[in-house]
Amino acid sequence: MMISMSTRSRRVPHHTILLAAIILSAAAAMMALVPFEIPLTRFVSAHRVNWFVELMGDSMFELEQPGGGDLVVIFLIVSVLLYIGSSLVDTDCSRWPVIPRLQRALLVRPMICDALRRHRLRLEFLLVSSFCCSILMVKTLKWIMARPRPKRILFGGEPFSNWYEFGPYFLDHGLYRASFPSGHAALAITLIGLAYVVIYSGSWYRRPARGTLLLLLILVFAAAMATARIMSIAHWPTDVAFSLFGGWLLIHCLFFYGLRVASVQGDSYRYRGQTDIPPAWRAFRLCGYLSLLCLAVVMMVLGLRHFFFDHWPWLVLSIFVAVPLFAYAWRRVCREGLFCHAR
Repeated sequence: MMISMSTRSRRVPHHTILLAAIILSAAAAMMALVPFEIPLTRFVSAHRVNWFVELMGDSMFELEQPGGGDLVVIFLIVSVLLYIGSSLVDTDCSRWPVIPRLQRALLVRPMICDALRRHRLRLEFLLVSSFCCSILMVKTLKWIMARPRPKRILFGGEPFSNWYEFGPYFLDHGLYRASFPSGHAALAITLIGLAYVVIYSGSWYRRPARGTLLLLLILVFAAAMATARIMSIAHWPTDVAFSLFGGWLLIHCLFFYGLRVASVQGDSYRYRGQTDIPPAWRAFRLCGYLSLLCLAVVMMVLGLRHFFFDHWPWLVLSIFVAVPLFAYAWRRVCREGLFCHAR
């Protein structure tokens, strides 16, 4: 009996095994794709399926036909609205002219208020993880790496650069054209946060079979988006691979270690409980502080990079702004309880 209990106590948690699997898969994929970037891109783009590329690339939010990305945008809009409602029920809105009416409309429905309050941590996770994955991760790396898109290399004659190398773009070249990583693929993989909530969060929420099926469907959808981006010659294979694995890794860490939506006891997961409800509006504060953190990183890297590359060397002065900005943002993020024990 003592031996079995000791063995069980030494068992590696499931989420740690999954974390290691994601990291190893990401490293293997990024290394394996490097020698075949150009030929694989040529092959996939040569077998382009026009209706598929248009379906995954169009968006009714850009005044186009409905597309695959609209599913994620609608999910994000619903998550934001629900989170606003969850925070609104615990906020003093007497100073605002219109918001009290919305608050009163919620408060007269106690069951809805209670549900929004209990699910605030889940909604906060969906909001913060989506923002970090689809915006902060993508924009930060685009500005730092500045990798040319395949069209610029295959048809424009620009020099090729691997995903781990600095590209030729700079501020005066328009960094929005950078290829690494793929924003569309990162946006698609944000849905995996919903699968984590279904699988691991809450008592009646624990539906492993349904959650696993949802997870597989989301991975298929994200892979389809990644394939469409390569077909359209908008991204290299490593661009989309990094977005898929990097976004998944980021969401996994935020769920289990950052916001700690599920507390771990051996191999079982349980919701932290109604008494552990995060403060209202914390998700928006975290997104703001994390944006400052990423901005500081970009300023430091650009200053160092172009000082050594003799391109606008005066940008090294931005480091003196970036360091205190990074320290301030990091302290605020820790004070809000992200990746810290104190909430």
